[in-house]
Amino acid sequence: MKHVLPLLFVVAACADSIEPDHPSNGFDAAVGTDDAPAATGRFQTTRGGDGTSTTLVDATSQTEWTYGDFTLGTEVAETAPWDLRFQRFHISTGKTGNQVAIITGTSFAAVTTAPTTGWIADDDAMFALDQGESWYDYNGETHVLTPKPIVYAVKLHGGGTIKMEIQKYYNSVGTAAMFLLHWAPL
Repeated sequence: MKHVLPLLFVVAACADSIEPDHPSNGFDAAVGTDDAPAATGRFQTTRGGDGTSTTLVDATSQTEWTYGDFTLGTEVAETAPWDLRFQRFHISTGKTGNQVAIITGTSFAAVTTAPTTGWIADDDAMFALDQGESWYDYNGETHVLTPKPIVYAVKLHGGGTIKMEIQKYYNSVGTAAMFLLHWAPL
């Protein structure tokens, strides 16, 4: 029995590491490309060759907002100009003049211009993306949120406009508040 313990120690010490070579965001499809290192931070954007972008937003904090700048494709400080902010299942325009328009009954690809009416912002009682049709369906039995097939137009703080759809709220391991957004300039 005295020889078994050192032998087990040697075998364990020689084993290959099971740690991943790159950080994982837990989504089935990695954010980033094979040629670029994986993005880090709570607002990670990958630009596609087709003019669209994909952003992973970590909004898991119960107390802190994640502030996103779509032009930069990164998280920014609360005191910097930002476009949307995220906390758990809330998506907010804040009181900064940012606005969204909710576009239902059409596909992401079919939206080619920004709407001329229907723009809303957070009000004192409700976040912009919860007004009218909330961005998600809620299953009371499983307590699961499922993004609705809605396209949003978002006016950016720098003057541009994007179209955006919420593709996922959970990552592949089931962590909530891990938004996967697909978007493109309008």
